[in-house]
Amino acid sequence: MKVEKNIVVERPIEKVFAFLTDVHKVKLWLPIESIRQTSSGPLGVGSTFTQETQFMGQRFETTSEVTRYEPPHVFVLKMVQGPFSLTNSMYCEPTDTGGTSLTIVGEADPGPAMTLLGPLVAQFVTRQMDTQVNLLKHVLETQA
Repeated sequence: MKVEKNIVVERPIEKVFAFLTDVHKVKLWLPIESIRQTSSGPLGVGSTFTQETQFMGQRFETTSEVTRYEPPHVFVLKMVQGPFSLTNSMYCEPTDTGGTSLTIVGEADPGPAMTLLGPLVAQFVTRQMDTQVNLLKHVLETQA
């Protein structure tokens, strides 16, 4: 399953990228109960994070790893431990007006257990991503 959303944020690309990659700000726009970096050193490819989150009423603890980090344009996290395979990619491009075009792509393989529920899960994920991206835009344009 793949879900993609694009928005334009009226903030410079450097500020948007810095916000997206700040572990302390993730909870402002994602339904994460806790998140912490588990690797040492600065953020980059190979950095790992453990987080507690809820999805469809279930609580999960997951571990994710940064697989691409190209400031201020690309940030990709892959879930390496959790209930299913998930990769979240964020692509930033400057706009002509000084803002940022942000594309977020979520790709998941929920496995055979979810085959029958696939369409319902896809609808839920699409609605959730719309809500999260709109919240992200609001927070970036009013608080960041």
